[in-house]
Amino acid sequence: MSEQPHASPGSLLCHGIAWPAADGPPRLALRAVGGGAATGGAVGRGAAGGAADVVLAPGTRLVFDVVPGKWCLGHTVVHGRDSRTSHACPGRSPAERGHQCGPCFAREDTRHMHDFHRSGIAPEGLRAYLAQEHWLYVASFAHGAAKIGTAAAGGKWRRLAEQGAVAGSYVALAADGRAVRVLEDLVTRELRLGQSVRSAAKAAGLAAGPGAAHDAGSLAEAHAGRAASVRRLLDASPEAATVPFRPVDERWDPPAAAAGLLAGWDAGRVRPYPGSLAGGSHGFTVDSVSGQVLGVRLRGSDELFAVDAGALKGRRLTRGGGATEAPAVQDVLF
Repeated sequence: MSEQPHASPGSLLCHGIAWPAADGPPRLALRAVGGGAATGGAVGRGAAGGAADVVLAPGTRLVFDVVPGKWCLGHTVVHGRDSRTSHACPGRSPAERGHQCGPCFAREDTRHMHDFHRSGIAPEGLRAYLAQEHWLYVASFAHGAAKIGTAAAGGKWRRLAEQGAVAGSYVALAADGRAVRVLEDLVTRELRLGQSVRSAAKAAGLAAGPGAAHDAGSLAEAHAGRAASVRRLLDASPEAATVPFRPVDERWDPPAAAAGLLAGWDAGRVRPYPGSLAGGSHGFTVDSVSGQVLGVRLRGSDELFAVDAGALKGRRLTRGGGATEAPAVQDVLF
């Protein structure tokens, strides 16, 4: 188990867990901020304003403190199908709307994405991005909740990986981003299948423990039923017939990096992390990763703990010097 380099006085702004386009190790996405260049980070290396990402391989040791407050992650300019630029917040401002300050939210190209099929409003680069084929998928999570969602052709596998799905199915391939969102809204309205699930709920579901209502077998059965219901709706709906798409029946497989968490969840052996990454001091060893949830080991314990790393998004991290203490755990006997 390798310790990551400790930090200089500068802090690192966390952009969450980033997944590659194909199955491979995810990264904790960090950008250096604060006064002067950061020669090291709470969990990585980087220059001021530059990337300081940490590959979340098994055995990676993370030790950090969370600075109070939540900060703007800047904005994105979309140039076309395969090109975009991320800009840091010029004022290093606190977050006001989600993970952005007001000015950065106003400059954000992707905010037009989910309403373009109704408004027709989008910058030229985003229009080019939306012109490519898009997939419609159903994702199910450890606590039994499910969602309908979309993915551009190039991000087909990654989108479900970053969502932290336990089971996933592609149900349609639409001609473009406008058509796929017509289908997405149709499914939400007719089947009451939502379009978002909180990362905290995903972490809690993985750590439900013995006696939980959902395991791999029961969840796979429920998921297959949901996906079939969506396909039947799209096949029969006059509204779906107004947009160009074709039905598909393709399974998505979870990433190898999630194997430890998913096996532990299926066996009822994952515990909730004793605390929140929204603040405080933390130290643990990475075992596995599912979406924005880390499966971690704590010193002095053989247990696997699920921690919602989504709480780190927009937080500033600095050098840490301690380790998270494992709580006293007693197995359920019956």
